[in-house]
Amino acid sequence: LKHMNNFTGDKPYVTCEVKHLDAAAATTRVETNSVSEGDTLNPFWGETFNVEPFFEGESLELTVYEKGLMDSKTEGKVVLPSDLFFPHGFTGMVPISGLPDALLHIIVRPLGPVAASGEKKKKKKKVKVSKKSKQCC
Repeated sequence: LKHMNNFTGDKPYVTCEVKHLDAAAATTRVETNSVSEGDTLNPFWGETFNVEPFFEGESLELTVYEKGLMDSKTEGKVVLPSDLFFPHGFTGMVPISGLPDALLHIIVRPLGPVAASGEKKKKKKKVKVSKKSKQCC
């Protein structure tokens, strides 16, 4: 990652958002803790989240932020299309747009259908997402 914060030190964190096909759907987003100790330019989060609801065909958008004193700055993004991780899961290093030579290691495991409230055709899915970052080159 890039050194972005001269006053408070680097504190990177990641959000994972389901990009719902239904524009009226509520936002589904989870957020890691910020890394403030150790190698903050090559952070390791090692966190696991259940991200729901998720419907087949929806992508995941992971955004790397730098937490500052007043607000957060976007460092880069990764978009993981549904067909890359559903239904068999995905494990791999993906490039972070906006950060040349930086990679995000992602593990996604679909956990199967969950009963959808009031819906008969579509079934909600649970998606388990783990994130860690590694810098390349």
